[in-house]
Amino acid sequence: MKFLREPYYKKNIKGQLKRFDERDAGFSRGVTEGNLYASMHNQSIINLRKEIPRKTILDHSMVVAARTVDYILRKNVLAREGEAFRNRRYKLKNPNPVAITKIMKEIAHWLGVDLVGVTELNPLWVYSHWGEHNAVYTNAAKPGELIDIPPKYNRVIVLSIEMDYSVLRQTPDPEPASAMGYSKMAFCVSSLAIWIRELGYEAIPCVNEIGLSIPMAVDSGLGEMGRNGLLITREFGPRVRIGKVLTDLPLVPDSPIDIGVQRFCEKCDRCAKHCPSKAIMFGPRTDKSVDRSNSEGMLKWPINTMNCLNWWVKNGASCSVCIRVCPWNKPNRPFHRFVRLMVERDVFTRFFIFMDKLAGYGRQSKDVNYNAFQDPSVIEKDCTHQLEY
Repeated sequence: MKFLREPYYKKNIKGQLKRFDERDAGFSRGVTEGNLYASMHNQSIINLRKEIPRKTILDHSMVVAARTVDYILRKNVLAREGEAFRNRRYKLKNPNPVAITKIMKEIAHWLGVDLVGVTELNPLWVYSHWGEHNAVYTNAAKPGELIDIPPKYNRVIVLSIEMDYSVLRQTPDPEPASAMGYSKMAFCVSSLAIWIRELGYEAIPCVNEIGLSIPMAVDSGLGEMGRNGLLITREFGPRVRIGKVLTDLPLVPDSPIDIGVQRFCEKCDRCAKHCPSKAIMFGPRTDKSVDRSNSEGMLKWPINTMNCLNWWVKNGASCSVCIRVCPWNKPNRPFHRFVRLMVERDVFTRFFIFMDKLAGYGRQSKDVNYNAFQDPSVIEKDCTHQLEY
């Protein structure tokens, strides 16, 4: 792993970068272009009524249960400024940036975070406007409202949570690992924000809201962006959920890193081959967009967002096949850490990609079966209202 003076993508910038309008993000377009996100949830109900194997009422209930904390905190806490609960009178005097950064990271790990980094807030990574999806789900703003972060929020703490390796391998069948990752992250960013506020400083906890999580994570030294459009970390590959806390606490930024992801993805296209929606591109990077859900001006592998989301609707569940099949997606064990060291140095990369496939990594797992001891059939029940998404 190499520590860099500036993020690797700086040399890939080919044009003028602009703040991204969240109204152009896939989930927001999914609301305005046919309410696709709601259609996906409705399809999940149809699946359970039809008793489709591995998409039954038992599988559905696990996913929703795992997401409970995220649902509650998104509606009440995330993407908002706020006050301390108890201490609104005193402020930590002249914190030593090195010391308080070390303490903050220890607190974050204690709360349950797996990876944590700090970066200066780059205004380019803050959304220009609220999109329909996050505005509706958080109630923190109205769709189309400008996002104006006060200059005092000059630091971003970027956090990542590992998602369960064995459970996520169920995808594209409903799997609760992603949902649990969202709940854990909502808890962690909210709790860390309260810790900062109790010190007398300001903090805004976010998960998907406010800004682009992946560029912030890259800037904070957590990893690089891969062909699948996701953050690839050294420890867990793309199998992470990302959150962030915007703050004025004086923290020391971390250095961005080079772990060889760009070189690796140029030689590997397993995510593109296995993507059921054909949303991931083959070939070299480009600075052009696929559609309005991509920004231009930087070399990368743009994702066809609506292809992806339309397939989610058909599936009746989210999809993480690109995570499941990625060769970087491994348990963080000694042997796999050794292989990563070799790949980071671009040693025998194609051989390791071939062996990864030969060994059967990335295949869908059907080991977890919530229906093994319970009849998953359903009956109609009386209800006075329909659940709305």
